[in-house]
Amino acid sequence: MNIYPKTCKRLEGLDKMEEYLKKCKGVELQFFNENGIAAPFEIKESIDNLMEKYPYVKEITIHPPLSCYEIECILFKDIEIIKTQLKQCVELSRKYNIKINLLYHTLWNFKLHEALTLDKIRELLKLIEGENVILLLENIFMFFENTCTVFEVAEAINHPNLKVCFDICHLYCRANIERKNVRDYAKSYLNPELCKKHIYQVHFSAALNNDGYVDKKTHGRAHENMDDLKNDFELLKEYNMTNCNFITEVSEEDYIARTDQLKELKMLEELTQK
Repeated sequence: MNIYPKTCKRLEGLDKMEEYLKKCKGVELQFFNENGIAAPFEIKESIDNLMEKYPYVKEITIHPPLSCYEIECILFKDIEIIKTQLKQCVELSRKYNIKINLLYHTLWNFKLHEALTLDKIRELLKLIEGENVILLLENIFMFFENTCTVFEVAEAINHPNLKVCFDICHLYCRANIERKNVRDYAKSYLNPELCKKHIYQVHFSAALNNDGYVDKKTHGRAHENMDDLKNDFELLKEYNMTNCNFITEVSEEDYIARTDQLKELKMLEELTQK
């Protein structure tokens, strides 16, 4: 298990988390809202900048903008957008001898993917076969999903360069939509064997007050104490999701000081070293 910090394309606050960066040599770069739906964003400049400052890094996850950038959106606007991004990832992976993961949310359920996108995703994967580049799909909370779509898509395509990023906060959101206890909901939503086979990365943080996305102050925050953090970690462990990369995807008030993410990193490290 690796524990990686999260930062943005400007690397804000990464210097404060360098202790953890040096230990596992990985990081996630998130590109927040850019210039509209499916706007291009600059992967190369950010990775070049990161590798210049932290040349010991061995793995980088690229997280495209958060709004209106789901994989199906981009595939149907212009598949060449993702193809260009993957080609850049291959180029940079070779240049720096590092692993690069390109992550996309998906809003659609499996029936829609089965009918409309699986062949397009297979077309993308041809560009990265044999390369040290992975396409990651991340679950988000949707009203018309019964089981976790990203694992079903990964199973249907069954390609070594297609893996899953699982966000535990989004599990809480889904449980809230169904008005169920998160552990009870997980039993119907997750398949432990599919999780074991396809999970590559976890976005780890707290959904405070089990509020989901009702208030951004409760979504994706640092756990308030070790007991709460351990409870969420044990839930993921039940579904074979702890032998992978953990990204502390923590929102906070001060992205330069990174006080909350540092707290989360420290607690997670303490728990996993016991």
